[in-house]
Amino acid sequence: MPLGIGKVKSGNLVLFTEQLAAMISAQLPLFQVLVNLATETMDKTLKKVLNEAVSRLEYGQDFAEVLEDYPETFDAIYVSMVKAGMNSGKLDSTLEHLAKYIKQVHETKGKVLASLSYPLFLIGALVVLIFVMTKYILPNFKKMYENLGSKLPTATQILLKFIDFLEKWGIYVFLLLMACYGLWFLYVNTVQGRINWDRFKLDMPVIGSLFFRVVLAQLLHTMAVLMKSEVPIVTSLTIAAAASGNKYVEALILEASEEVNRGRSLAEAFRNCNIFPGIVIQMISSGEEGGTLERLLASAANYYDKQVEIRLRTIVSLINPTLTVIIGLAIAGIMVALFSPVFGMSGALGGGGHQ
Repeated sequence: MPLGIGKVKSGNLVLFTEQLAAMISAQLPLFQVLVNLATETMDKTLKKVLNEAVSRLEYGQDFAEVLEDYPETFDAIYVSMVKAGMNSGKLDSTLEHLAKYIKQVHETKGKVLASLSYPLFLIGALVVLIFVMTKYILPNFKKMYENLGSKLPTATQILLKFIDFLEKWGIYVFLLLMACYGLWFLYVNTVQGRINWDRFKLDMPVIGSLFFRVVLAQLLHTMAVLMKSEVPIVTSLTIAAAASGNKYVEALILEASEEVNRGRSLAEAFRNCNIFPGIVIQMISSGEEGGTLERLLASAANYYDKQVEIRLRTIVSLINPTLTVIIGLAIAGIMVALFSPVFGMSGALGGGGHQ
Protein backbone atom coordinates (compact mmCIF):
# COMPACT_ATOMS: atom_id res chain seq x y z
CA MET A 1 0.00 0.00 0.00
CA PRO A 2 1.50 3.38 -1.01
CA LEU A 3 2.64 5.45 1.94
CA GLY A 4 2.13 9.20 1.47
CA ILE A 5 5.15 10.77 3.16
CA GLY A 6 6.03 13.56 0.75
CA LYS A 7 8.36 14.66 -2.00
CA VAL A 8 12.10 15.10 -1.78
CA LYS A 9 13.86 18.03 -3.44
CA SER A 10 15.50 17.06 -6.73
CA GLY A 11 18.94 18.15 -5.52
CA ASN A 12 18.73 15.97 -2.41
CA LEU A 13 17.46 13.01 -4.43
CA VAL A 14 20.36 13.38 -6.89
CA LEU A 15 22.87 13.49 -4.02
CA PHE A 16 21.33 10.42 -2.38
CA THR A 17 21.32 8.49 -5.67
CA GLU A 18 24.97 9.39 -6.42
CA GLN A 19 26.06 8.38 -2.90
CA LEU A 20 24.10 5.14 -3.15
CA ALA A 21 25.72 4.35 -6.52
CA ALA A 22 29.23 5.05 -5.19
CA MET A 23 28.76 2.87 -2.12
CA ILE A 24 27.21 0.01 -4.10
CA SER A 25 30.10 0.28 -6.57
CA ALA A 26 32.47 -0.13 -3.60
CA GLN A 27 30.65 -3.43 -2.91
CA LEU A 28 29.30 -2.35 0.47
CA PRO A 29 26.19 -4.23 1.68
CA LEU A 30 22.97 -2.49 0.60
CA PHE A 31 21.48 -2.63 4.11
CA GLN A 32 24.52 -0.95 5.70
CA VAL A 33 24.64 1.64 2.91
CA LEU A 34 21.03 2.66 3.55
CA VAL A 35 21.64 2.83 7.31
CA ASN A 36 24.60 5.18 6.73
CA LEU A 37 22.72 7.36 4.23
CA ALA A 38 19.68 7.60 6.53
CA THR A 39 22.02 8.88 9.27
CA GLU A 40 23.86 11.35 7.03
CA THR A 41 21.03 12.91 4.99
CA MET A 42 19.78 16.34 6.07
CA ASP A 43 16.47 15.98 4.22
CA LYS A 44 13.84 15.11 6.84
CA THR A 45 11.49 13.45 4.36
CA LEU A 46 14.23 11.31 2.84
CA LYS A 47 15.52 10.41 6.33
CA LYS A 48 12.06 9.20 7.35
CA VAL A 49 11.66 7.15 4.16
CA LEU A 50 15.11 5.57 4.50
CA ASN A 51 14.59 4.70 8.16
CA GLU A 52 11.31 2.99 7.30
CA ALA A 53 12.94 1.24 4.32
CA VAL A 54 15.76 -0.06 6.55
CA SER A 55 13.22 -1.46 9.01
CA ARG A 56 11.38 -3.26 6.19
CA LEU A 57 14.59 -4.59 4.63
CA GLU A 58 15.41 -6.22 7.97
CA TYR A 59 12.34 -8.40 7.44
CA GLY A 60 13.63 -9.51 4.04
CA GLN A 61 11.60 -7.29 1.74
CA ASP A 62 12.99 -6.47 -1.70
CA PHE A 63 14.58 -3.00 -2.00
CA ALA A 64 12.69 -2.06 -5.20
CA GLU A 65 9.37 -3.20 -3.72
CA VAL A 66 10.03 -1.08 -0.64
CA LEU A 67 10.71 1.99 -2.81
CA GLU A 68 7.53 1.31 -4.77
CA ASP A 69 5.51 2.00 -1.62
CA TYR A 70 6.76 5.60 -1.54
CA PRO A 71 5.55 6.97 -4.92
CA GLU A 72 5.76 10.60 -3.83
CA THR A 73 9.46 10.16 -3.08
CA PHE A 74 10.48 7.56 -5.66
CA ASP A 75 8.46 7.72 -8.89
CA ALA A 76 7.83 4.89 -11.37
CA ILE A 77 10.99 5.71 -13.32
CA TYR A 78 13.15 5.45 -10.21
CA VAL A 79 11.59 2.17 -9.08
CA SER A 80 11.75 0.58 -12.56
CA MET A 81 15.42 1.44 -12.94
CA VAL A 82 16.27 0.09 -9.49
CA LYS A 83 14.43 -3.14 -10.37
CA ALA A 84 16.29 -3.40 -13.68
CA GLY A 85 19.63 -2.68 -12.01
CA MET A 86 19.08 -5.32 -9.36
CA ASN A 87 17.93 -7.92 -11.90
CA SER A 88 20.92 -7.28 -14.19
CA GLY A 89 23.45 -7.02 -11.38
CA LYS A 90 24.36 -3.50 -12.51
CA LEU A 91 22.67 -1.46 -9.78
CA ASP A 92 25.61 0.92 -9.37
CA SER A 93 25.80 1.94 -13.06
CA THR A 94 22.00 2.09 -13.26
CA LEU A 95 21.91 4.48 -10.30
CA GLU A 96 24.56 6.64 -11.97
CA HIS A 97 22.37 6.89 -15.10
CA LEU A 98 19.41 7.66 -12.87
CA ALA A 99 21.23 10.47 -11.03
CA LYS A 100 22.22 12.06 -14.35
CA TYR A 101 18.62 11.78 -15.56
CA ILE A 102 17.14 13.44 -12.46
CA LYS A 103 19.74 16.21 -12.70
CA GLN A 104 18.94 16.74 -16.40
CA VAL A 105 15.20 17.02 -15.76
CA HIS A 106 15.78 19.37 -12.83
CA GLU A 107 18.07 21.62 -14.89
CA THR A 108 15.59 21.77 -17.78
CA LYS A 109 12.73 22.76 -15.47
CA GLY A 110 15.00 25.34 -13.81
CA LYS A 111 15.86 26.92 -17.17
CA VAL A 112 12.18 27.16 -18.11
CA LEU A 113 11.23 28.76 -14.78
CA ALA A 114 14.21 31.15 -14.86
CA SER A 115 13.36 32.30 -18.38
CA LEU A 116 9.71 32.88 -17.52
CA SER A 117 10.33 34.56 -14.15
CA TYR A 118 10.76 38.10 -15.53
CA PRO A 119 7.66 37.99 -17.78
CA LEU A 120 5.66 36.64 -14.83
CA PHE A 121 7.06 39.43 -12.65
CA LEU A 122 5.93 42.03 -15.20
CA ILE A 123 2.44 40.54 -15.37
CA GLY A 124 2.26 40.51 -11.57
CA ALA A 125 3.44 44.14 -11.46
CA LEU A 126 0.69 45.15 -13.89
CA VAL A 127 -1.98 43.36 -11.82
CA VAL A 128 -0.73 44.99 -8.59
CA LEU A 129 -0.62 48.41 -10.28
CA ILE A 130 -4.20 48.15 -11.51
CA PHE A 131 -5.39 46.93 -8.10
CA VAL A 132 -3.65 49.73 -6.15
CA MET A 133 -4.80 52.42 -8.58
CA THR A 134 -8.45 51.31 -8.64
CA LYS A 135 -8.65 50.50 -4.91
CA TYR A 136 -6.81 53.39 -3.26
CA ILE A 137 -5.85 56.18 -5.67
CA LEU A 138 -8.64 56.53 -8.23
CA PRO A 139 -11.52 56.77 -5.69
CA ASN A 140 -9.86 59.85 -4.12
CA PHE A 141 -9.55 61.57 -7.49
CA LYS A 142 -13.14 60.61 -8.25
CA LYS A 143 -14.44 62.46 -5.17
CA MET A 144 -12.37 65.51 -6.07
CA TYR A 145 -13.59 65.61 -9.66
CA GLU A 146 -17.23 65.14 -8.68
CA ASN A 147 -17.01 68.48 -6.83
CA LEU A 148 -15.56 70.39 -9.77
CA GLY A 149 -18.84 70.93 -11.55
CA SER A 150 -17.13 71.37 -14.93
CA LYS A 151 -17.10 68.89 -17.75
CA LEU A 152 -14.24 66.43 -17.46
CA PRO A 153 -12.05 65.18 -20.34
CA THR A 154 -13.28 62.03 -22.11
CA ALA A 155 -10.39 59.93 -20.80
CA THR A 156 -11.18 60.94 -17.22
CA GLN A 157 -14.89 60.20 -17.69
CA ILE A 158 -14.06 56.71 -19.00
CA LEU A 159 -11.79 56.08 -16.03
CA LEU A 160 -14.44 57.23 -13.55
CA LYS A 161 -17.04 55.01 -15.18
CA PHE A 162 -14.60 52.13 -14.89
CA ILE A 163 -14.25 52.86 -11.16
CA ASP A 164 -18.05 52.97 -10.80
CA PHE A 165 -18.33 49.64 -12.58
CA LEU A 166 -15.74 48.03 -10.29
CA GLU A 167 -17.42 49.43 -7.17
CA LYS A 168 -20.82 48.15 -8.26
CA TRP A 169 -20.03 44.94 -10.09
CA GLY A 170 -16.44 44.10 -9.11
CA ILE A 171 -17.38 41.42 -6.57
CA TYR A 172 -19.73 39.79 -9.09
CA VAL A 173 -17.05 39.82 -11.78
CA PHE A 174 -14.65 38.21 -9.31
CA LEU A 175 -17.20 35.55 -8.36
CA LEU A 176 -17.93 34.88 -12.05
CA LEU A 177 -14.22 34.44 -12.75
CA MET A 178 -13.91 32.08 -9.77
CA ALA A 179 -16.93 30.09 -10.99
CA CYS A 180 -15.40 29.83 -14.48
CA TYR A 181 -12.13 28.68 -12.94
CA GLY A 182 -13.98 26.11 -10.83
CA LEU A 183 -15.77 24.71 -13.90
CA TRP A 184 -12.51 24.62 -15.84
CA PHE A 185 -10.77 22.88 -12.92
CA LEU A 186 -13.49 20.24 -12.73
CA TYR A 187 -13.35 19.71 -16.49
CA VAL A 188 -9.57 19.27 -16.73
CA ASN A 189 -9.69 16.78 -13.86
CA THR A 190 -11.82 14.44 -15.96
CA VAL A 191 -9.92 11.97 -18.15
CA GLN A 192 -11.10 13.35 -21.49
CA GLY A 193 -11.00 16.95 -20.24
CA ARG A 194 -7.33 16.63 -19.29
CA ILE A 195 -6.50 15.04 -22.65
CA ASN A 196 -8.29 17.86 -24.51
CA TRP A 197 -6.60 20.53 -22.40
CA ASP A 198 -3.14 19.05 -22.87
CA ARG A 199 -3.74 18.82 -26.62
CA PHE A 200 -4.87 22.46 -26.66
CA LYS A 201 -1.63 23.49 -24.90
CA LEU A 202 0.39 21.93 -27.72
CA ASP A 203 -1.71 23.77 -30.34
CA MET A 204 -1.45 27.20 -28.68
CA PRO A 205 0.19 29.91 -30.81
CA VAL A 206 3.79 30.82 -29.93
CA ILE A 207 4.11 28.84 -26.67
CA GLY A 208 2.53 25.63 -28.00
CA SER A 209 5.74 24.76 -29.81
CA LEU A 210 7.65 25.30 -26.54
CA PHE A 211 5.33 22.96 -24.65
CA PHE A 212 5.74 20.36 -27.41
CA ARG A 213 9.55 20.51 -27.25
CA VAL A 214 9.55 20.20 -23.45
CA VAL A 215 7.23 17.17 -23.59
CA LEU A 216 9.24 15.52 -26.36
CA ALA A 217 12.57 16.09 -24.57
CA GLN A 218 11.19 14.64 -21.33
CA LEU A 219 9.71 11.64 -23.14
CA LEU A 220 12.90 10.83 -25.07
CA HIS A 221 15.16 11.31 -22.03
CA THR A 222 13.01 8.92 -20.00
CA MET A 223 12.95 6.29 -22.73
CA ALA A 224 16.72 6.55 -23.24
CA VAL A 225 17.63 6.15 -19.59
CA LEU A 226 15.16 3.28 -19.04
CA MET A 227 16.34 1.34 -22.09
CA LYS A 228 19.96 1.96 -21.14
CA SER A 229 19.14 0.30 -17.83
CA GLU A 230 17.69 -2.70 -19.72
CA VAL A 231 14.07 -2.03 -18.79
CA PRO A 232 11.86 -3.85 -21.36
CA ILE A 233 10.77 -1.58 -24.20
CA VAL A 234 7.01 -1.86 -23.56
CA THR A 235 7.52 -1.10 -19.88
CA SER A 236 9.80 1.81 -20.82
CA LEU A 237 7.12 3.23 -23.12
CA THR A 238 4.44 2.96 -20.43
CA ILE A 239 6.58 4.74 -17.82
CA ALA A 240 7.88 7.35 -20.28
CA ALA A 241 4.32 8.10 -21.40
CA ALA A 242 3.33 9.02 -17.84
CA ALA A 243 6.58 10.95 -17.32
CA SER A 244 5.88 13.14 -20.38
CA GLY A 245 3.53 15.26 -18.26
CA ASN A 246 0.98 15.50 -21.09
CA LYS A 247 -2.07 13.24 -21.07
CA TYR A 248 -2.69 13.66 -24.81
CA VAL A 249 0.85 12.52 -25.63
CA GLU A 250 0.60 9.82 -22.96
CA ALA A 251 -2.50 8.34 -24.62
CA LEU A 252 -0.73 8.24 -28.00
CA ILE A 253 2.41 6.63 -26.55
CA LEU A 254 0.32 3.97 -24.79
CA GLU A 255 -1.29 3.17 -28.14
CA ALA A 256 2.20 2.92 -29.64
CA SER A 257 3.30 0.58 -26.83
CA GLU A 258 0.40 -1.73 -27.68
CA GLU A 259 1.55 -1.81 -31.31
CA VAL A 260 5.10 -2.62 -30.20
CA ASN A 261 3.72 -5.36 -27.97
CA ARG A 262 2.00 -6.83 -31.04
CA GLY A 263 5.34 -7.00 -32.87
CA ARG A 264 5.70 -3.68 -34.69
CA SER A 265 8.95 -1.76 -34.63
CA LEU A 266 9.20 1.29 -32.38
CA ALA A 267 9.79 3.57 -35.39
CA GLU A 268 6.67 2.29 -37.13
CA ALA A 269 4.56 2.62 -33.98
CA PHE A 270 5.81 6.19 -33.41
CA ARG A 271 5.16 7.08 -37.05
CA ASN A 272 1.50 6.17 -36.52
CA CYS A 273 1.32 8.57 -33.54
CA ASN A 274 1.57 11.55 -35.93
CA ILE A 275 3.30 13.71 -33.32
CA PHE A 276 6.96 12.89 -33.88
CA PRO A 277 9.00 14.86 -36.43
CA GLY A 278 10.51 12.88 -39.29
CA ILE A 279 14.05 13.30 -37.93
CA VAL A 280 13.09 11.54 -34.67
CA ILE A 281 11.49 8.65 -36.58
CA GLN A 282 14.62 8.31 -38.72
CA MET A 283 16.91 8.29 -35.67
CA ILE A 284 14.79 5.64 -33.94
CA SER A 285 14.71 3.51 -37.10
CA SER A 286 18.49 3.76 -37.46
CA GLY A 287 18.94 2.94 -33.78
CA GLU A 288 16.78 -0.16 -34.03
CA GLU A 289 18.63 -1.38 -37.09
CA GLY A 290 22.10 -0.65 -35.71
CA GLY A 291 21.50 -1.65 -32.08
CA THR A 292 22.17 1.90 -30.86
CA LEU A 293 18.61 2.89 -29.95
CA GLU A 294 19.43 4.14 -26.44
CA ARG A 295 22.26 6.36 -27.70
CA LEU A 296 20.18 7.86 -30.52
CA LEU A 297 17.22 8.45 -28.19
CA ALA A 298 19.56 10.33 -25.82
CA SER A 299 20.91 12.35 -28.78
CA ALA A 300 17.38 13.24 -29.87
CA ALA A 301 16.50 14.25 -26.29
CA ASN A 302 19.59 16.49 -26.07
CA TYR A 303 18.65 18.04 -29.42
CA TYR A 304 15.21 18.96 -28.08
CA ASP A 305 16.73 20.30 -24.86
CA LYS A 306 18.66 22.76 -27.02
CA GLN A 307 15.50 23.51 -29.00
CA VAL A 308 13.71 24.31 -25.72
CA GLU A 309 16.45 26.81 -24.80
CA ILE A 310 16.33 28.45 -28.24
CA ARG A 311 12.53 28.64 -28.20
CA LEU A 312 12.54 30.05 -24.66
CA ARG A 313 14.96 32.82 -25.63
CA THR A 314 12.82 33.66 -28.66
CA ILE A 315 9.58 33.80 -26.68
CA VAL A 316 11.10 35.81 -23.83
CA SER A 317 12.65 38.27 -26.32
CA LEU A 318 9.14 38.85 -27.70
CA ILE A 319 7.23 38.89 -24.40
CA ASN A 320 9.47 41.16 -22.31
CA PRO A 321 9.37 44.30 -24.53
CA THR A 322 5.67 43.73 -25.27
CA LEU A 323 4.78 43.59 -21.56
CA THR A 324 7.02 46.58 -20.84
CA VAL A 325 5.19 48.62 -23.48
CA ILE A 326 1.78 47.49 -22.19
CA ILE A 327 2.65 48.47 -18.61
CA GLY A 328 4.06 51.81 -19.79
CA LEU A 329 0.95 52.57 -21.83
CA ALA A 330 -1.32 51.57 -18.93
CA ILE A 331 0.53 53.87 -16.53
CA ALA A 332 0.63 56.70 -19.06
CA GLY A 333 -3.07 56.31 -19.83
CA ILE A 334 -4.04 56.38 -16.16
CA MET A 335 -1.80 59.39 -15.47
CA VAL A 336 -3.30 61.34 -18.39
CA ALA A 337 -6.83 60.52 -17.29
CA LEU A 338 -6.06 61.50 -13.68
CA PHE A 339 -4.13 64.72 -14.16
CA SER A 340 -5.57 66.28 -17.33
CA PRO A 341 -8.43 67.94 -15.32
CA VAL A 342 -5.84 69.29 -12.88
CA PHE A 343 -3.80 70.77 -15.73
CA GLY A 344 -7.03 72.15 -17.21
CA MET A 345 -7.88 73.90 -13.96
CA SER A 346 -4.34 75.29 -13.68
CA GLY A 347 -4.58 76.67 -17.21
CA ALA A 348 -7.93 78.25 -16.53
CA LEU A 349 -6.73 79.87 -13.33
CA GLY A 350 -3.55 81.08 -15.00
CA GLY A 351 -5.49 82.58 -17.89
CA GLY A 352 -7.90 84.30 -15.51
CA GLY A 353 -5.04 85.94 -13.60
CA HIS A 354 -3.73 87.83 -16.68
CA GLN A 355 -7.03 89.37 -17.70
